[in-house]
Amino acid sequence: MNKISKVLITCFGNTARSPAAEYLARDYAKKKGADLIFESAGFINAFSYMQPESQEYLDAKSIKHSDFHPQIINRTLLEKQDLIITMEKSHVDEIRDSYPGIVAIDKKTFTLREFNGETDKLDIIDPYYESTNTYKKVLKLIEDNIEKMVNKIIQINQSKS
Repeated sequence: MNKISKVLITCFGNTARSPAAEYLARDYAKKKGADLIFESAGFINAFSYMQPESQEYLDAKSIKHSDFHPQIINRTLLEKQDLIITMEKSHVDEIRDSYPGIVAIDKKTFTLREFNGETDKLDIIDPYYESTNTYKKVLKLIEDNIEKMVNKIIQINQSKS
């Protein structure tokens, strides 16, 4: 894999999982002094805001997110990324199937857990319709995997220097 500087994190509606992941990734990269750019997007425009539970999770960690604006996955957005991270395997398949002409689309698109080396249980469920307790567990799982992802990107980039 080439050096990674731009990362897109996706989920279905860009309202719960991917926005939280984007801001957690920005925070971890900043703490590690890594010059990485993170964005998030979804397949649909579910809401014009980040879900309150995701906002509260970030607020509890003192992570600023007031500049969040949801966006829809499109060819231009995908083409400029070095790495595309999804929350579910079906999202990987949909991106690869819908945008086959993008250079290396199949080599730069992974689920978050897959990128981190997992081989089963690749999906991170959408917490939108779940209980508050499940929502918090999902966000903690995302956070743990985001930290691993940022560390792996740093290692990949150091090996390319």
